[in-house]
Amino acid sequence: MTAGAWQRRNAEVVFGYDASALPPKGQRSRSCSPNVVPVMKRAASQRGIQWMQGGNAAAALAPARDAARGRLLALGAGLLAAGALAFTARNVALSRERRLTGRCARAVEQLGSEELDVRIGGIRVLERVARDAPAYHPAVIEMLAAFIRERSHPQWPHPDPGGQAGEPSLRPDVQAAMTAVGRRLAERDTGPVDLARADLTGADLTGADLTGADLSGARLTGADLTGADLTGASLADTDLTGADLTLTDLTRAELTGALWPQGRPVPAGWTRHAGSGQLIPAGADAEKTAANQARG
Repeated sequence: MTAGAWQRRNAEVVFGYDASALPPKGQRSRSCSPNVVPVMKRAASQRGIQWMQGGNAAAALAPARDAARGRLLALGAGLLAAGALAFTARNVALSRERRLTGRCARAVEQLGSEELDVRIGGIRVLERVARDAPAYHPAVIEMLAAFIRERSHPQWPHPDPGGQAGEPSLRPDVQAAMTAVGRRLAERDTGPVDLARADLTGADLTGADLTGADLSGARLTGADLTGADLTGASLADTDLTGADLTLTDLTRAELTGALWPQGRPVPAGWTRHAGSGQLIPAGADAEKTAANQARG
């Protein structure tokens, strides 16, 4: 493309007129010059319209940009608030955990006190912790069961100076622990309550929930088990002499070798050995079992 053609093309683009309509360069006269002015004005006017249109478009986009900026700010504020709430919740949980741990530690110390009232107070605290915090339930029940097994054997009441012992009964602190175990939320148990070989002579277990408990070899002589739930409990070799078993639920309880109160109806599926007073499973092997117990 020649230089002249290039210039004419630029004129068409910039000024918006057909350069081919102009006279050849050699034929142009000064009289043509004034005609260029209107062309330039028209071109400038068109360019101004385009610039104004561009400005209008930018002005139209401004609200959208402001709205997007507002949404981003709102999102950031929401995330910040959520983070603050999560941080606060975590601190509250940690603070609660520390309080529960402290309460448990103090209660365990109280269980070892020489003062009866202090020990009973520790038992009450542990019972409340087990109810307030399900995660602590298994550990609390295990501690109370261990306390019962260890503290139930010393004679109570203590013999008087003259050597005369009163009627045996359950120690008040052990009774408090048994009451707490008997009204625990059994659905939170992770295993059977271990009360094996505990001496619960004369215990008040009215309405106690001892489902699934291990009471094998325990002494429940003279205990009040009225309305107690012993479903699935192990009472093998347990001494139930003189116990009140009115309305006691012994469904699926293991009663092999249990000393059954004389004169009380024997649970279905069991037979009371006439000589030893122990229960043996009813059925074809009953005589053999009775003979083995008699020899023992």
